Amino acid sequence: MDKLNNGQMIEWEDLDKKRYYVIGPSLFLCVRGLVYPFNLIKTRLFMQQKNTVYTGTFDAFRKVLKHEGIRGLYKGYIVSTFGLVSGQLYITTYELIRSALHGRSTELKGFLAGGGATLVAQTVTVPIDIISQHMMMQGQVLTKKASNYVVVKNVDYILPREPRPLRGAFTIMKGIARTEGPRGFYRGYLVSLMTYMPSSALWWMFYGGLFQRSVSYGATEALPIPLVQALCGITGSVMASVLTNPLDVIRTRYQLESTHSVRATSERLWREEGLRGLKKGLSARILSNAPTSAILVVSYEWVKRMSLRADRAPPLMASS
Repeated sequence: MDKLNNGQMIEWEDLDKKRYYVIGPSLFLCVRGLVYPFNLIKTRLFMQQKNTVYTGTFDAFRKVLKHEGIRGLYKGYIVSTFGLVSGQLYITTYELIRSALHGRSTELKGFLAGGGATLVAQTVTVPIDIISQHMMMQGQVLTKKASNYVVVKNVDYILPREPRPLRGAFTIMKGIARTEGPRGFYRGYLVSLMTYMPSSALWWMFYGGLFQRSVSYGATEALPIPLVQALCGITGSVMASVLTNPLDVIRTRYQLESTHSVRATSERLWREEGLRGLKKGLSARILSNAPTSAILVVSYEWVKRMSLRADRAPPLMASS
């Protein structure tokens, strides 16, 4: 009972794994649906050259809703839901590494467990990301002025009142297999690790450290624990997003533009847009990652509370 009330994290050995693997994916599927539009906007902003299509995050939302409707914000969503498998691999690996590092500092456990979990999960995630990102980029509507000079590989721009059939997931998969072979589905795997490993490691490190200090300073006595967890998750997410955004821009462009190397992608981005190019989509990324982090960390801690073993749960939970 004390472990639930004093703000300490519930550990892997405290969980009923059957309940955990039923409740968790169901909840996170709903969360993914809430934040997916922000990921789509972020991807489009990463890929555009300068501001030829969208002037920013809110302009992108406005134009997508105007020209493509609400469905336009969910292109590739069905494919992306297969990422729930990698999500379970991720969180299981995270908890196992944390458990193996028992006695180490909270920050160190978070950093190593977050990075290690990403290494395992990205093996499943990268092919799903590549297919869903191709679907995200379809059907963007240009003004005639922009159409005169916007040329980006693997992006299906169209003019107003000139609709074009959208490619399905299997069509995209066949195209990737035909032009690049099996390696095409793991295009950017290493650069994905370069992006997501530090991002994940930093977020868990910041979140764990901030939450631990919040507990020690009495924040969980003055405020509800879920609120403290959410605030720590948001703060950690903003810090990690700012530090790793340049890597995410380069990763997205490399996976979609079919350039020969990460270096060539980076050099082209720097040559054409300079430092500004490395900050592309940062506001959309924060708008996606910050609430996602808050929702996920509160949801994840709730899932763990609901999945406590009968001998570790308080009486009311044990009897439910």
